[in-house]
Amino acid sequence: MTHPDECKVNLSQIARMAGVGRAAVANWRRRHGGLEAVGGTDESPLFLRAAAEQWLRDLDKLPEPGPAGTLPPATVTFAGGPTITVYGPELHSPALPGSGAAHEEEFGGYIEPDRPAGIPWPTACARIEQPGHAPYEVTDAHVDISGWGGRVDYLKLIWPADRRRALPTTTETTEAQA
Repeated sequence: MTHPDECKVNLSQIARMAGVGRAAVANWRRRHGGLEAVGGTDESPLFLRAAAEQWLRDLDKLPEPGPAGTLPPATVTFAGGPTITVYGPELHSPALPGSGAAHEEEFGGYIEPDRPAGIPWPTACARIEQPGHAPYEVTDAHVDISGWGGRVDYLKLIWPADRRRALPTTTETTEAQA
């Protein structure tokens, strides 16, 4: 197992930590310096994750958990477990459309390190309420929580695309019952 201080990240991953695009991180690096590559190439450098997090903190670019975050938070309710708030939430469908291959979807975001205990692992079923998306439920999602002793941890859920289903919103449920 790799020690967290040895984990390497690229510019896109650093951008996700800060809730910005890759170009913003490249510009900050040129303008402010202070983040040295430890591998990769000139076009795609790699950095120690711990160093990247500290660099973002030094520049005051690491989003704080809570209302000051860059994106409205999402709520994840685990079946048989807690409900947690996820800051800077992102939903990705990384497979190429029309490839014919089964693909996975991925939800990730920042959570507070002192989150409630009881998050199911290594797989879970969860209801996700994310701004900009109808509520949805996922089953058999792989759960990964990355924490390096900072102010936030990173939660990632990955599931086969066919394991997500839309759920009715509160308004739709109320109208159906009327």
